[in-house]
Amino acid sequence: MANTVQITPILKGSRKLVYHVYLKSDGAEGELVNKTLLDPQDLGLRKIPNFTLERVTFAFAGFDANIGFESGLVDPTFIWVLPEGSDSSIDFDKFGGLKDRSSTLDGRGKLLINTVGFTSSTDQGSLILELRVS
Repeated sequence: MANTVQITPILKGSRKLVYHVYLKSDGAEGELVNKTLLDPQDLGLRKIPNFTLERVTFAFAGFDANIGFESGLVDPTFIWVLPEGSDSSIDFDKFGGLKDRSSTLDGRGKLLINTVGFTSSTDQGSLILELRVS
């Protein structure tokens, strides 16, 4: 069996995206490492857009996670830590959001997630990601 990562679009507009993400560990596969949550190339646009994370709502049981943008370097550009046991909504839009500052010249710009402690079959969580596209 494999870890479950279900990514469901809630809103796909030309300037606004909202996605629901459900994560469930199978207890065997282990951590999610640089798992793509959203790829700008999948939007079907001619120009690869930049994402700005405006809001994230999450609830995790049994693990921590961090999210970031693929930068084309060895390590992604991490932007936020999402701790275990939290049920939170974080509004970044108050100060303009967390913009993808990685280079999109080489087709990068994916929104990624990494987990820590995602090893038990009882580990699971959900996220709502709200992004602006530019």
